[in-house]
Amino acid sequence: MKKILTLGLSAFLLFIAGCGSESESDAAACRFSVQQNLDQGNYAAVIAELTNPASACYAAYSGNEWQIDLGAAYMGSAGLSVSDIITLIGVQDDTNTSSYEAFIDGVSSKQSATALESLGNASDAYTAALGLTNCTDPNLTTSQKDICLYIGLAETMLATTTVSYLLDDIAALFDDVNTTAQDAAKEDMEASMCALQYMNDGSLCSGASSVTASDVTFTYTDASTRVFSDVVVTMNTSSNVYYRLGTETATIPGGTTIVTDGYCSNDFSNPSDTRDAVLSPYACPLNQNPAVADQNVSTLLVDTLNSGLDAVSGALGGDPTLQADIDAYKAEIDTDASGDVTLTEIQDYLNSL
Repeated sequence: MKKILTLGLSAFLLFIAGCGSESESDAAACRFSVQQNLDQGNYAAVIAELTNPASACYAAYSGNEWQIDLGAAYMGSAGLSVSDIITLIGVQDDTNTSSYEAFIDGVSSKQSATALESLGNASDAYTAALGLTNCTDPNLTTSQKDICLYIGLAETMLATTTVSYLLDDIAALFDDVNTTAQDAAKEDMEASMCALQYMNDGSLCSGASSVTASDVTFTYTDASTRVFSDVVVTMNTSSNVYYRLGTETATIPGGTTIVTDGYCSNDFSNPSDTRDAVLSPYACPLNQNPAVADQNVSTLLVDTLNSGLDAVSGALGGDPTLQADIDAYKAEIDTDASGDVTLTEIQDYLNSL
């Protein structure tokens, strides 16, 4: 940044306020710093800079193109850069074909603890960069196709990352050596699908002997409250009992489970990886901000997966290898070949892992 003495009065006032009406060289230097931080993995620094309304960097971008770098930073903070994701898309399974199961495994091993929030922010940033253009537009420019690819990857990652929150040990689900742990993880996943089905349409899945839901009120730090369903699933072969959290019982049918992480009391105290009937009796909402909506499992698994895969397909524009992998993913889940993944199809798919 130039010395203060070389600046005019108005620039000086803005400078001391935090950033200033920077010269073109300052803006260019700021953008160069952003690129360096992205290259070096300093994603928090990029996010801090580009979410600062007084940032000097904006002047170095055309329009809202800065949102692309912001989206890239959020993707990186999720543990999943665009290059990482494209590499993972081609990961093969035991049959030497690109597999969504292998993709889930790869993503779950790389995602950060804040992946869901970061990926949602990345999708929002990329969407803002695209403006009013729709990714299904047949006349997308090359740069618009790139942005649509980023949007599609971020949304596909949202759905994929959600899978890891449906059971306690995602790694065990793919552990073909420790089959005891793998079987336990498969039942854990089935319990999540049973809870989701019950909240969605009120029916009992084939794998459970009972599913019940009762309202529980959570209290936030600002004393506001939100009502959820404490969903209890008893499996019919093992009699093991699993606990999930859903929207309030008044939404059944038509409700959903929400994304949770561990267990806690209904004031978010006593967080624990394991359930304690007295201290930590409830599946704990991943979101603990009363001003933010909870992560809806149905939306994340179905809507974002469909829109994500569609956006990727619309953006690929002639890349036959990536398109073949995306088509293979969808074919694994969309068993009736309708073109859209349904909640039932994704339930069946996840139960088959």
